[in-house]
Amino acid sequence: MEQRIEMTAEARAVLKDLQTLPEWGLAAIARGMDKANQVALANIELKHLTGKGPFPVEDHRLGVVTNRLRGAAHATPSTVSGNTINSAIGDNVVYAAIHEFGGVIHKFPKAGKVRLRTNAQGELMRQAANAHLAVFAKSTHTRVKEVDFVAQAHDVTMPERAPFRTGIAEVLDQYGTIVSDEFMGAWNRKNGKDGNI
Repeated sequence: MEQRIEMTAEARAVLKDLQTLPEWGLAAIARGMDKANQVALANIELKHLTGKGPFPVEDHRLGVVTNRLRGAAHATPSTVSGNTINSAIGDNVVYAAIHEFGGVIHKFPKAGKVRLRTNAQGELMRQAANAHLAVFAKSTHTRVKEVDFVAQAHDVTMPERAPFRTGIAEVLDQYGTIVSDEFMGAWNRKNGKDGNI
């Protein structure tokens, strides 16, 4: 998803005077994007991929279960192609997209056997919190009953939580400042204004 970054007034004034964006300017903007992406990534990890869920959908937050999603969140280095700078923040965990954009998961029918615990009389043991549910047996349990099951095909609708897009939007003003500072630093060096030509 594209986001619009608002540069500072000083940077906009310099850009307006340039007929074309020079290579040094593109490189500076790309460096600024890389720095700003790290700010956004830290915000996403801290506010949207942390804590013990589940959280309300409107919080745009996912609780930590295995830490795989948070651990795989990354920013790709910015690339310059002509007058275009591409940059991205994402995740390579297979379930990241369904949490970000929402959608429907199609579950196919499944059959198998489950091992359930029994008491000394061979009766199924029941969960303390819900007497309608049996207790699954571990491989070490000796009093068990194997039961065939068939799970019907069904759909699970996942809501759009957008932790990445929300985390980026929350720091969008910082993108403009960071990118502008990097660009103006390069412009000042190019024009000898800081003595480091």
